[in-house]
Amino acid sequence: MSPTTISEPAPPVGQAELAALDPEQREAAVRRSPGHLGWAAGLRVLVMLGRPRTCVPGLLGFAWGWARGGGAATWQFFLGLLMSVVYGLLANVYNAYTDLAEDSRNLPSRVWLVLLVGPRRMLAAGHAMVLALLALAPLYGVAYLVPMALALAGALQYSFRPLRLKARPWLGPVGMSLAVFGPYLLGYFGTGVRMPSGAAWAVPAFLILWFVPKGMIKNLPDVEGDRAAGLRTSATVFATREAAARVAMAATLTGYLSLALFVAGGALPPRTLFALPLVVAAFRQCRAMVGAPDAATANAVLKRDMLLSTGYLVAVLLLDAFDVASVCAVALGALLLFGSDLLALDSRQMTAPAAPAAPTDS
Repeated sequence: MSPTTISEPAPPVGQAELAALDPEQREAAVRRSPGHLGWAAGLRVLVMLGRPRTCVPGLLGFAWGWARGGGAATWQFFLGLLMSVVYGLLANVYNAYTDLAEDSRNLPSRVWLVLLVGPRRMLAAGHAMVLALLALAPLYGVAYLVPMALALAGALQYSFRPLRLKARPWLGPVGMSLAVFGPYLLGYFGTGVRMPSGAAWAVPAFLILWFVPKGMIKNLPDVEGDRAAGLRTSATVFATREAAARVAMAATLTGYLSLALFVAGGALPPRTLFALPLVVAAFRQCRAMVGAPDAATANAVLKRDMLLSTGYLVAVLLLDAFDVASVCAVALGALLLFGSDLLALDSRQMTAPAAPAAPTDS
């Protein structure tokens, strides 16, 4: 069966018709949707909304925390890698559920996927992933429930009220950085360490400084739609996308170069400085984002930036902790990143209305 057809009854609004509606009508149509896919096609769409390529930094963060905690490549390590990916998936699914007003303006193709799978089913899937992570946490000790519960609370409050961190211009990027420093802490505490040293806390501080600008960059392609939806972000508080991009560029370069400060302070070994030449590529990416003429071009830059960010994190991880566990994590991360690209499992990179309507059940 063709990948552009649906084996289930057709939804009342087609993709082209949905794209032709005004944003308010589009949002209303999606919120009413009960879902129109069977379990196989629906699962694939959920994975697309979960955006597995964006989960790779979290996977690497878990591996780094595990290495810093002195863990080996045991079954608990590989289970933790899987759990870190699920953590990233559920955060993205929740975000797609809560952001219908903004996405109806920024990403009509994504809200088409939400219409197909159904908002209530999406919410139930997110809750199921939360329960699964909580159920698996005691395998690392009962006390492990505490950092897991805190990490999950952060993921929920990034998108949901009462905090809804993403709607707070400067707390939003900090909340987004939880996607990488949260798994780091889960990896660290997963090894059984209970009394972390100062150096152990320095790594999440570095990850926050480095990843906060990623949140600022992520907001750039959506600035017009977010402003129209009344959402205040690190981009909409500026008069133009170019001005927001320049601030994000300065923050990005600061985040990359902060590595030298952590080396000087003794938190990271001097050999990690060999990752610093990648700051040149980061600067070029930032310039491309500043000069992006439209949201589509900015999204393409955003996709390349994920590759660069992953490469930088891989370099720092392996330079700090080159062992079997870290190498396995890098290999699995590469498989996830390039495999999701090959299988087109990123809802942000779809176009509307010409994108495939949905995968089919076999």
